Amino acid sequence: ICYRTDLFQQAGLPTDRNELAQKWSTWDGYLDVGRQFAAKAPKGSAYMDSVTGMYNAMIGQQQTFYYDASGKLIYDTNPAVRGAFDLAAKAAQDGLSAKLVQFQTDWDQAFAKGGFATVSCPSWMIGYIKEKAGDATQGKWDVAAAPGATGNWGGSYLAIPKGAKHAKEAYDLLSWLTAKEQQQKLFEKRGSFPSRTAAISAVASTTDPYFTNAPIGQIFSQAAQKMPVQTLGVRDNDIKVSIQNALNSVEAQGVKPDDAWKDAKASVKAALG
Repeated sequence: ICYRTDLFQQAGLPTDRNELAQKWSTWDGYLDVGRQFAAKAPKGSAYMDSVTGMYNAMIGQQQTFYYDASGKLIYDTNPAVRGAFDLAAKAAQDGLSAKLVQFQTDWDQAFAKGGFATVSCPSWMIGYIKEKAGDATQGKWDVAAAPGATGNWGGSYLAIPKGAKHAKEAYDLLSWLTAKEQQQKLFEKRGSFPSRTAAISAVASTTDPYFTNAPIGQIFSQAAQKMPVQTLGVRDNDIKVSIQNALNSVEAQGVKPDDAWKDAKASVKAALG
């Protein structure tokens, strides 16, 4: 979780990353801290950016979510999915969210304006926050271990098309980009955690002055050691979008969670055919 220490302080909450990690060792605990924040929140600041961000983080901690290992669709019978949906919906009902849509202009601007105090924060979010929040909030952010278990949210792939005219040169470039030295530099500058295990030990001691010298190398290295091996399905994104849209309806329009869940299932059915 990336969080604004100045906003926490104004709300009368502790700012120490280790103390907060203990307070929100579970997602229920994370919401408890949110209710304390909301009671004395600085004007214009919500506790979290969006409930869909929280939902994605919770789902990212599961080994299976939308499909099982055989490829069977299980999102509607998987208690982990419904549990994450219900808890995120509860956060919306309790008014803990800024009601923003991630990766939209308003969300980007809210990083700099103090529109929210916490955001579920995979390693790549480190660089994103620096870019969107700018120099004005340097030293006002910190990083604490996330609630629940370790999770995975994101990742990129490098590939060479079968018909590439310069396949060897492309392979040489990919080899250079993914080498230990480049992965170490990328983490130190952008927060993108190494996908090559050989580079993990090289970044373990990295700290980030923008985030109050948070030991980001230690935090994300420890998380990587426990990261689940996940079952991914061919239509995961379609399912995720349907569920996120349903959560947005709870957040923005006050739709009841049970009705929103029914809407999500209907949307998934329509999308998958």
